[in-house]
Amino acid sequence: MPILKNLPARLKGGSRVNGELENTRGELIIRKMSLKLNPFEVPSDNEEWAQAHSLLDGGTPRDRNHFEDEEDENEANEERRGSSGRSSFKGTLDRIRGVSPLKTLGKLGKGLRMSGRSKGTATPSPQGSVASTPTSEKKKKGRRSSEGSLLRFAEKCRESLRKESLPNGLGKLNRGSMADHSSHEEEVVEEEVVEEVKPREPLSVLEILQLVTKRDLFLADTHILELEQECNEAAAATLPSSPAGGAVPEDLNSPGSKDGGRRKAKDVELLYEALQKELWAVVRESLRSPTAGPNLGLVVQVLQQEEQADRDWAQGEGALPGGPRPRQLKQRWKEAVAEAANGSLPQRNEARGGELADYLDRVRTRVVEDLGAAKRNVVPVYPEEYEPFQVYLESYHQAVARRLQSITDDQLLITDIYSLLDWLYNIYNKDVLGTVSMTTPFNRSQLGPLLPSETVDKLELDCLNSVREKVTTELSQVLDEEEKRWMETLHIEEYQITLARTVIQRLQVDLEQSAAINRNLGSLVAQCSLNGLADFLYSFQRKVEMFHECLVNMVGDNEDGYISKTIALVNCCPPFRGFVQRCVQCDPAISEDSARRANTSLDRIVNQGVKVLSDRLYERIKPFFEKLVKRKWLNNTETYEQIESHIKEHFKKFRRMDSPPYQVLVGEVHRRVLMEYLRSLMRGRIICTSLRMRKRMAGRLRDEGKQVKVLFKDLESPSSWLDSAIPHLSEIILLEDIPSIQMEVGVLVREFPDIRKKHVSAILNIRGMTRQTERQEILNIVKDIENSDTLTRLSRDRALFSEVPVTSEVHCLNLGLSRIALTASSCFSSLRRRRTKRAPVREAYDDMV
Repeated sequence: MPILKNLPARLKGGSRVNGELENTRGELIIRKMSLKLNPFEVPSDNEEWAQAHSLLDGGTPRDRNHFEDEEDENEANEERRGSSGRSSFKGTLDRIRGVSPLKTLGKLGKGLRMSGRSKGTATPSPQGSVASTPTSEKKKKGRRSSEGSLLRFAEKCRESLRKESLPNGLGKLNRGSMADHSSHEEEVVEEEVVEEVKPREPLSVLEILQLVTKRDLFLADTHILELEQECNEAAAATLPSSPAGGAVPEDLNSPGSKDGGRRKAKDVELLYEALQKELWAVVRESLRSPTAGPNLGLVVQVLQQEEQADRDWAQGEGALPGGPRPRQLKQRWKEAVAEAANGSLPQRNEARGGELADYLDRVRTRVVEDLGAAKRNVVPVYPEEYEPFQVYLESYHQAVARRLQSITDDQLLITDIYSLLDWLYNIYNKDVLGTVSMTTPFNRSQLGPLLPSETVDKLELDCLNSVREKVTTELSQVLDEEEKRWMETLHIEEYQITLARTVIQRLQVDLEQSAAINRNLGSLVAQCSLNGLADFLYSFQRKVEMFHECLVNMVGDNEDGYISKTIALVNCCPPFRGFVQRCVQCDPAISEDSARRANTSLDRIVNQGVKVLSDRLYERIKPFFEKLVKRKWLNNTETYEQIESHIKEHFKKFRRMDSPPYQVLVGEVHRRVLMEYLRSLMRGRIICTSLRMRKRMAGRLRDEGKQVKVLFKDLESPSSWLDSAIPHLSEIILLEDIPSIQMEVGVLVREFPDIRKKHVSAILNIRGMTRQTERQEILNIVKDIENSDTLTRLSRDRALFSEVPVTSEVHCLNLGLSRIALTASSCFSSLRRRRTKRAPVREAYDDMV
């Protein structure tokens, strides 16, 4: 036997006993092995628990002293075989033959190591050892030692021990001893057979721990339950009275027994901690693997087995009341899933200010990916009653909620607030829960809100406060800076400024983001923006008015810059008006008053700019209107051509105005040109005394009316209804019969409801109609229409004649001249029959007129 070759030197040496030298190594070995050092004895329970406990706590196996158990083993063997009179050598040989080589080798090696460690200690007498140990009671066996290394080494040597002969130290035994051994061979064989079929010995704590680390989880849990049951039985035995009412044995109440029970209970708890550590590690790894693998199935088996143990405990079949049960591993499994979800998502410290949208997008991606992996790999492994997908979904939902709550605890930028609200209302519900619900149904009512309603309300209020801050502080600063720039850049011709674009961009961000989140928040932000914008536009209107008051009389080199700046200020109004309308659409009922105030300010800015530009133009063309409708005007078109030339020249710049203010400007110029034209006509500086003259007058009016129409059509005037005024007047002058004139007057009155009798009367004077009866028949048409209900409400955009005065010349001087001319005309008509040369007389009359 290889181990016996390496015996300590003092075991190989000879000594004298009773005067004789013992030089046989076999006898010496027997004498040493008959001491308390018995390598074949099973270690005590308490010692094994101590070693396993040391391993669970991170320590190393401790060597034990087996000398105390050797003597009991020798006596027990001698009593079993009835060979108390045989020699100690023969008994030892029988034990070597009969005991399992696995246990023999392990205990022998340990005993030899212990004997080698003893320094200077005298070897006790075998007889004394036997005499000092009681033999009437057999020692109870406990769990196997936790020294796995010796067990593995002994297993490898099992076959070699059966084939090898006895060691050299035992080879010199006498034949009598060998014969004695042969006579008992059958008995040893019977003992070996009995030991092979005996019940399975329980695993040690270290072996159970090895099963856990190897992830043989279900088997490990089974052994832990057995160990826990032993602890419960030991705890029940230490109660003040036994279950039958008898007295408790003293050895069960001994301090050593109580300490052993506490150590076992602690080992059970440590084993459960190790088991749960591996269980939840498998749960975490299952999502990251292409498939869940067999380990997750073992986790489910452990959970079901532990649930059954909890139910047994509740029915009084398990642990004692007040014991460690129930362990509730199913609930802890849910907690483990929640921890796995929390660890999988991006951590809170990764969310930086201004980049919250990117962080939330990574959270969304991870949630969708992990829930998809859970659906594919994990859910099929669990029983349906576990509702695994709901558990995973709730875990990730809660992990997301914790992150959002942590984010809202800090002060956020307004951009991050909008990103968070949008993710809360839309992205999470649509892109996360919506995507998940397409593949797997779940109960949304169990999820709950991601953030409390109070937190959401606070975030929305922060959005409104941000808008108010912009319109009251930021935009006011922008307007002040812009006002200074108007005067500094007056020498530069610029027809566009950035004021409107800057203001709208700042407000539009809030409006678009809030409207994208939900309708309610969009309505609140729009109302807040519109209120602030109305105040801002009023301030803008006042600054524009002061600007014009300072520069309205400016002439010279900066006049072009002033005109261009006026157009630029008017060009700010269309964008502002569009933004106001957009805010109104969010909530028309609430925004009505603010919209009205804002549009009023914009209208005043446009009207003032149009007035400034039209006045500038009128100052240039006014002298030419003074030359219209005079004697020379009938034969000379230069006056009107100069008017048209100045209008076209000014509109080269006026066209730089944006629509719709440009339509307002050209419409105003169109109306004013026609109004001044009619003013010149109503002065009555020409009285037609003949049909030929009426035709010339009517033809001239008709031609210039067409030119005016073409001019303003090219300028894209929206007031084309003005163009019919001059043709109607020319027809009244040209027509002969009264009914036709009445019809034409009726059409004129209907198209221009603001025309009055004095205007029609002035046209009749120009026509040369002096008979009061005929004049009254025509003027009655105007009276009838004036009394109709259609004229009760007159819109200014259809008014033309109301601002055209009729001068007194028509009623006095011109009317008198017209009567004289008519009398002279009748006289000359009578002379025509008498004279053959009528042309000189007619020319003389025309010269007189």
